[in-house]
Amino acid sequence: MARQVFTVSQVNHYVKRMMESDVLLSGLFMEGEISNFNAHSSGHLYFTLKDDSAGISGIMFKGSALELDFIPKNGMKVIAFGRLSLYEATGQYQIYVEYLEPAGIGGLQLAFTQLCEKLQKEGLFEQSRKREIPAFVKCVAVITSPSGAAVQDIIRIIRNRNPVVKIVVSPAMVQGSGAAEDLSRALAEVNAWGAADVIILGRGGGSTEDLWAFNEEVLARAVAASKIPVISAVGHETDFTVTDYVADLRAPTPTAAAQMAVYDHRQAMATIHGLYSELTNSIITNIQIRNEQASGLLESLQRRINERLTHEWQNLQYQQSLLEKVSPYTAFKRGYALIRSEKQNITSAKDLQIGENITLNWADGYATAEIKDISHE
Repeated sequence: MARQVFTVSQVNHYVKRMMESDVLLSGLFMEGEISNFNAHSSGHLYFTLKDDSAGISGIMFKGSALELDFIPKNGMKVIAFGRLSLYEATGQYQIYVEYLEPAGIGGLQLAFTQLCEKLQKEGLFEQSRKREIPAFVKCVAVITSPSGAAVQDIIRIIRNRNPVVKIVVSPAMVQGSGAAEDLSRALAEVNAWGAADVIILGRGGGSTEDLWAFNEEVLARAVAASKIPVISAVGHETDFTVTDYVADLRAPTPTAAAQMAVYDHRQAMATIHGLYSELTNSIITNIQIRNEQASGLLESLQRRINERLTHEWQNLQYQQSLLEKVSPYTAFKRGYALIRSEKQNITSAKDLQIGENITLNWADGYATAEIKDISHE
């Protein structure tokens, strides 16, 4: 019997056809630990899947690698889906992976954790870089689905709290392929417009997959780059996304975001009226205090004036009594008279001459006399 000799290429080609035609090998799930991981510059991923006793080479082409929600690493246990085939150039069989997910932990959760760690190291979660939401806004930009319930709740709450605030809705996809990019586009457009005081970014509740757009890096970086303060309002109170951590403020629900963004004009008016009443009462009280102080000062001044007048009056009376003691009129009342010649007051008998005319002065009149005799003691 003649033997048939095959070339290596023929054998490899034959084995490859057999493997690719096998139903089981053309689409199987395989669990193993990643080792020898290499993210090539071409975008392809090369690695080895191994367990305790065996290993198999794996390759994931760029198109499939771009769909990954996490970053594969050495030592990570994964479940791979793909087809087994032979690389004819080396005769080595390998698995061509089309889908990859972590084993034991969901791929979405791992992607969430990895992105959070990455952005946190870059400082995007730091409170110091976040801005305060303006106290009195004139315009609110709402980036969400125009057909969702969330936008209606936000509009209703804002109009109830302050009907003069302008609301601008920038429609965007909130789930599905391309949603993160669409939300990022809307953020860029609102920032370019520049008339909004605050941005509410969010949507209503949903599954982890529904909310996943708000966990993508492209949107997280767009939120961090926003020049206008951003309130993240994604899902329900228990839902946390990467956007929540990057945004300037996280609201537990879209309704709460509307309440945080806009001050309540009724409460503001009540506050103003309260301040007005407080100011009025303060002014009235201050006037009353000033009146009481003025009255006290007036009474004190009046008392001091009266005391001064009394003192001066007493002093005047004292001075008057002194004057009365030395006044000639006091002597007149006791019978004394003022004797005066033509030239001078007579204070001594020596001043008189016989035959001289003198005048005798009293308080109520005078008399003239002639000196007849002078006697000196």
